[in-house]
Amino acid sequence: MKKAVLTLLALGLTAALAALYPRLMAAPAQEEGRAAVVRVWIGEKEPAVLRWAGKRAAAYEKETGRRLYLRAASEQEIASALAGEAGAVIPDLLIGPAGDQWVALRGYALILRDDAHQMATPAPTAALFFRPSPTPGPAAAPPSLPDWADIGAVLAPEELLHAVPGAVLSADPGRELSEGRARAALLSAGQAAQLTVGFRAFAVPEGRGLLPVCARGFSDDGAAFLSFLLSNASQTALADHGLYAVEKCLYSIDDPVRYWIDQSRAE
Repeated sequence: MKKAVLTLLALGLTAALAALYPRLMAAPAQEEGRAAVVRVWIGEKEPAVLRWAGKRAAAYEKETGRRLYLRAASEQEIASALAGEAGAVIPDLLIGPAGDQWVALRGYALILRDDAHQMATPAPTAALFFRPSPTPGPAAAPPSLPDWADIGAVLAPEELLHAVPGAVLSADPGRELSEGRARAALLSAGQAAQLTVGFRAFAVPEGRGLLPVCARGFSDDGAAFLSFLLSNASQTALADHGLYAVEKCLYSIDDPVRYWIDQSRAE
């Protein structure tokens, strides 16, 4: 009797293991297809892009339970990953400088020095980028763009040398504008707010002052986070970092320089 009971128990255990075997094997296989940590490389030099991506990564982790690892990547690392070199480390997602999808825009305005124009005073705020108060400051409506021949040289970073006539390379356009090395410069709204001289601001025609922040996904996990960055919530959050959305305007006339930059894409 005892032997029969043990035999029945053994047969029952075998049957139970046989029933569970497909599930036990499927779980590891499923996990093998997903990285333990989603690796996101940031190739953009603009710190605001890294801050925005970091904030959205935290929101993504909270929403999905996935872990993300963000870090700045060197030009060599990015080039190796894009070229698919043997032995190269490949991230799940690369944000800037090359990619087939835009996730954000950086924006610049034409800033014309005007010593007769009273300087804008930053409004009290804890934000990274302060907003000039309406009075004094740039006019409530964008003034007509002067003739390029009258403007002369325009100090510009390398990536905007072809954006406007008369652009000349400058390592620090804001500082050199304040020093009087030229009458005009292409500056972000944050840079313009830190000028030590009076100025007038103009939108760069045809959206040429807007520069894309690109991204490329190398895995399903990377593509999922990329879709999250393109969501309405993530695009709206760009305004918290002085950046611009891909397909919608974020700023009002209360923030005139950013508003004109934002609106310039429709010109």
